[in-house]
Amino acid sequence: FEYYLRAPSHPPPQSSAQSRGARLDALPTELILAVLAHCDDMAVWSLLRLGNRRLTQIIEREFSDAYWQRQLSHRWPLFTLRRPLGAGTWRSLYSDLLLSAPCLACLASGPSSWDVDEASSWRQRRLRLEYRSLIQEPPYGVAAVPTPVDSGRLSQWHAVICGPPGSPYQGGAFFLSLTVPHSYPLRPPLIRFLTKVFHPNVSRHGDVGLDAILPTNWSLALTLAKVLVCVQSLLTDPYTEVSMEPRIARLCIENRPEFERLARLWTWKYAMHDFVGPLAATDEPAGDGGGDL
Repeated sequence: FEYYLRAPSHPPPQSSAQSRGARLDALPTELILAVLAHCDDMAVWSLLRLGNRRLTQIIEREFSDAYWQRQLSHRWPLFTLRRPLGAGTWRSLYSDLLLSAPCLACLASGPSSWDVDEASSWRQRRLRLEYRSLIQEPPYGVAAVPTPVDSGRLSQWHAVICGPPGSPYQGGAFFLSLTVPHSYPLRPPLIRFLTKVFHPNVSRHGDVGLDAILPTNWSLALTLAKVLVCVQSLLTDPYTEVSMEPRIARLCIENRPEFERLARLWTWKYAMHDFVGPLAATDEPAGDGGGDL
């Protein structure tokens, strides 16, 4: 598609959008179907956002709402719906969750694979024990599972943190990815938010500024569950002396009520799809990114 749409147009005086739409309309249906067969869920979703009527009709015919439900469960295995789906669709819910990610490019690329084959290694035994503990005695408001679920791999984890009661993040479900290195538990996991959060210690790409997960501060006594609890407590007590987002840290120091208002707004927009329903018919809610500051 990309190669075809960038080819020179003849004659040119059309706008780029019109030219692109005309080229898509000229493509044989068989070729479009062949390309779609090699697309993952995010690629299909991106094609829908082109707004081409013919392409949208083909995708809607070929990809049922059950497909989007499966893909949502695959990308966010800990997502649970606290409301009836009603007149909404799984595709719109999938879209809302994608648009709530801090960085689509990071989400699409994913972390590097750090899998190891040593099933009997110290790392593997430690991670199995931690997983069993997370299932049997999960910390309040925290859950995590290795992904893909039931794959037996323990390098990549999907987690969810509930916003702490009394904080501006209360009621939100914040998704995270954890990547466990070969040298774990001697070195810390790599943690990234998959949900936008208005916080001085979370970067716009979802990276977390937490002392406990710095290699120089890491301790063997820390587990994945304890790290997630540390991240959760960071939502209650932001650390502003050193921050990932200086503008948000400055707002937190100089105007705490406004900081909390924006944090609550972002929580409602991006972290409550399981409860409040679709954001709107538009692709992106108002006030995204740094526009609120």
